[in-house]
Amino acid sequence: MYNSFAPYEQDFRDWWQSRAYPDVSPLTRDFLLHLTRPDAPRRLWRHQEEAVMRAVYAYELLQWRELLLNIVTGGGKTAVMGAIVAWLKVCHDLHKFLLLCPNTIVRDRLEDDFRDARVFRDFGFLPPGTQHYANQLTLHVMQPGEGPQGIRDSGVVLGNIQQLYQSNISGQRNLAVLMNADEKIAVFNDEAHNTPAAEYDNTLFALKQISRFRLDTTATPDRADGKAPDSKMIFEYGIADAQAEVPPIIKSVVVYQPKLASVELTYTNPATGERRTVDEMDEEFERIEKGLSSTQWVTDPDPMRKQIDIALDRLNEQRRRANSLARGAYKPILFVVAITIKDAEQARDMLEKEFHLKTLLVTEQSDEREREAARRLGKPGSPYEAVVSVLMLREGWDVPAVSVILLLRKFALR
Repeated sequence: MYNSFAPYEQDFRDWWQSRAYPDVSPLTRDFLLHLTRPDAPRRLWRHQEEAVMRAVYAYELLQWRELLLNIVTGGGKTAVMGAIVAWLKVCHDLHKFLLLCPNTIVRDRLEDDFRDARVFRDFGFLPPGTQHYANQLTLHVMQPGEGPQGIRDSGVVLGNIQQLYQSNISGQRNLAVLMNADEKIAVFNDEAHNTPAAEYDNTLFALKQISRFRLDTTATPDRADGKAPDSKMIFEYGIADAQAEVPPIIKSVVVYQPKLASVELTYTNPATGERRTVDEMDEEFERIEKGLSSTQWVTDPDPMRKQIDIALDRLNEQRRRANSLARGAYKPILFVVAITIKDAEQARDMLEKEFHLKTLLVTEQSDEREREAARRLGKPGSPYEAVVSVLMLREGWDVPAVSVILLLRKFALR
């Protein structure tokens, strides 16, 4: 994706490094001085601060309204979003903030950070004299079947973008409440590469009419349908950048691909009995990822068993490393990426019955109890040693405890 900010890089660097922030409003200048104060209760990482500064520069100096931050998974996008919400609230008189995400796992993690204005309080984003704004940044999480009153009453509204789609009555009602309100809003589209569909584009187009600002955040800006988001990319902070930090912000990744034919993945369609090798599944994988296939392919038990056995060897290595280097600060977790819900159920059953690992299955159909367990993975008191999900490797699993990932599919398509 093209970096729209490239022609302005040197001017931005001069502006940022001056620490005087010329050509912005006085309110914004005071806010940025507050944001970068050395005695903040919790400091932003340098790349997070830079992301906020670029958003401010693009909005106030370049007059751009629709921006995109390309930040690696695990790079702290939520704190950046929180800082920008605080800036828009304090400096631009915006009072309604819509946070959109692609799935319930991402939504649950955002809910943890924005519930009770936690992100604003933890980082001290609100300057003296404006701390009472935290009481206006109350969170409403859109839920299926619930009325729209929370959308009207709350300063921060969180939900899956599908909850605004016009193909269902609930989505029509939710979007109508936003469209008919007297106030302009700011839209934060987390994991903006995801959920490509005509309704996705139509919803963002409708929101454009009532939004004064939109920020897309993603680690992979090129969408699954091959298109790029329609916002302007202003910042790139990738895997190499995060690993070059001292200490590294994200873990180093080691890809282990066994070459033995005996562990090659094969799949069976239980409805027809058809069997395919992993190399024959490329087209089907693409259809599954795009939501175009309802076929419940499952990995054959023998190669699944062998792949799990290899993954558990790696997990034991990570356990030893956690004990010796991290002194038991976290419990390494095995994360299994299945291709369908039936496939995920089979993997969970095998992990529990044959390998005796306490395993959590998390899908879009998971109930609140299971989602709460997912939020607590790797924390003290969590009983789970493995988690199985469906095609959800990229969003919502950027947590330190996930130490080994087993893909029941190809690492990459052709």
